[in-house]
Amino acid sequence: MSLDARNISQNRRIAPKKRGGAERIGDILLQNGALDPGDLFKALALQRYEDLRLGEMLLGLQATKEHAVADALGEQAALPVVDLVRDPPSRDLAQVYSPVEGIKQGFVIWKKLNNTLVVAISDPSQRDQTRAALADISTNIVFVLSTQNAILRYYQTTFQKELSEAANTRCPEPFSIRGWHGLKPKIWGGILFAVLVAAAALAPQLLVAALLGWILVALIGNSFLKLVTLIAFLRHPKGREPDVRAKKLPKISIMVPLLRESDILDRLVDRMSTLVYPKELLEICIVYEADDTETKDHLAARRLPYWMRAIEVPASHLQTKPRALNYALDFCRGDVIGIYDAEDAPEPDQLYRVVETFENAAENVACVQCRLDYYNSKTNWLSRCFTIEYAILFRVILPGLQRLGLPIPLGGTSVFFRRDHLEKLGRWDAHNVTEDADLGMRLHRQGMRCICAPATTYEEANFRILPWVRQRSRWLKGFLQTWITHLRSPVALYQQLGGFGFVVFHILFLGTFTSFAATPLVLPLWAFSMGYELPLYSAVSPTFINILVVAFLATEALLLVLGFVALRQREDRTLFAALPLMLFYWPIGSFAAYKALYELFVKPVYWDKTCHGINDREHQSEIERLTAPSSAV
Repeated sequence: MSLDARNISQNRRIAPKKRGGAERIGDILLQNGALDPGDLFKALALQRYEDLRLGEMLLGLQATKEHAVADALGEQAALPVVDLVRDPPSRDLAQVYSPVEGIKQGFVIWKKLNNTLVVAISDPSQRDQTRAALADISTNIVFVLSTQNAILRYYQTTFQKELSEAANTRCPEPFSIRGWHGLKPKIWGGILFAVLVAAAALAPQLLVAALLGWILVALIGNSFLKLVTLIAFLRHPKGREPDVRAKKLPKISIMVPLLRESDILDRLVDRMSTLVYPKELLEICIVYEADDTETKDHLAARRLPYWMRAIEVPASHLQTKPRALNYALDFCRGDVIGIYDAEDAPEPDQLYRVVETFENAAENVACVQCRLDYYNSKTNWLSRCFTIEYAILFRVILPGLQRLGLPIPLGGTSVFFRRDHLEKLGRWDAHNVTEDADLGMRLHRQGMRCICAPATTYEEANFRILPWVRQRSRWLKGFLQTWITHLRSPVALYQQLGGFGFVVFHILFLGTFTSFAATPLVLPLWAFSMGYELPLYSAVSPTFINILVVAFLATEALLLVLGFVALRQREDRTLFAALPLMLFYWPIGSFAAYKALYELFVKPVYWDKTCHGINDREHQSEIERLTAPSSAV
């Protein structure tokens, strides 16, 4: 149906003619010849288990066309249908309402005729909500219908610059590191460097003693946290896993950000295709940068499955993963929002487990974190150690933090959010290079919680030294950014996290950085403790050094125990022999720590990208084994 300007001005409400007294959208589609009766029966049956309106269900099943659903809704609601491409909204109305809010509310101000605003919506049931949103602009409103895709396309093409800039600042300023730019970090970095140089020149022995004292505090703190999480993990019984297939399943949107990764795109599509969640409830969004011509061209040459689509992120002075996610979220339709990395291979039933976790959780649970593991763990010693480290983190420490009610630093992939909670948090901080861990702190501070789900996603372990150092340096820089951001209001942070949570916050972020940065000062202690003369350590009492050495040995022993417990939770238990290699693995992080410290002050938003898909072809059989339906544990 169509509507011209004269009709709108003369008729506040133009009712399309109904045929046969049909009232339900399914009946109208049948009468219009736009739907097969068998497809309608199937959609109605699925509605008992899936949380979708009938029109969305039919489109998800590819049983009809979007314009046919719009026409049927128009007949049902007595509203005309407009084509936003053939008859686009008036340009002079473009700045009347925020595009961010327009997308959120799901409408477009289409025309203004005399004193009447004509507003295009995709859902007739949203008329009262839309009137309320536009009450300050006009109380004289009439409605027309358009499709949801047309409304989103209009905003994406017309307000590209505004939405791009909004993606940079969606996180509230008090919880963002975006003020840490320009001369400010360089000045602070210069002050810190000058203080250290002066101390090293005037009192080097006292400086070393002070640093060793801080290292001992951090060492004890890290060990204490690991110990209490281990105890919490071991004392918590494994709960039952109820069947969720008989419940109402939500629509899930999964964003997969890519940057110069066209070579892995085809394998990504294949891996996403193994997910067994109903495709009418699944939306995989491949998010790529506008200047990534390599990925853009590959996408143009390949036809994606109907439940996958690409979202182009406009160019900006800032190019980070969280910024891309902020932008793309506007164009996602799911009630649950998930993140995968390009090389991820999730277990086929993972989304069912995520839904089950949400449905059995309290209302304040905003996030579900799945376990991360590696499919190329046996490539070399580095990949083995990386796998052990992730097993400790995702199979022991994070579940332990959850069971203690403590803040959880989220992983950047296989993490799922209730969309309404994510919006309340202000999405991701586009300027934080470890946006996932930061978001975990923000949601805990706002009274929300995260739960670890018994589902695994397999990734490619970084098995090369230099890329490992670059990746780890970004993580550590982000940890420092998160520490700086949240510590700007220490009293509020203490009140929101509680005393124990406040201490854990410092251990997780500053303590983790310290544990990696400490290596150059700790290693010489072995020689000093065995009687070798080291003048720099002369200001430190032998008793203190012995305490530090014992603390270090105790920490390493605890890490071996954690590794043993964590590896017992994996299906493949062949990595126990690699546990002693962890003694040589942790010191490599010192290079990453000092690179992170330098970049914190000189290049705070620089994103040292990790290349994906380096040797996943060699492990395709292992990926297929791990992600076979029967392997889910």
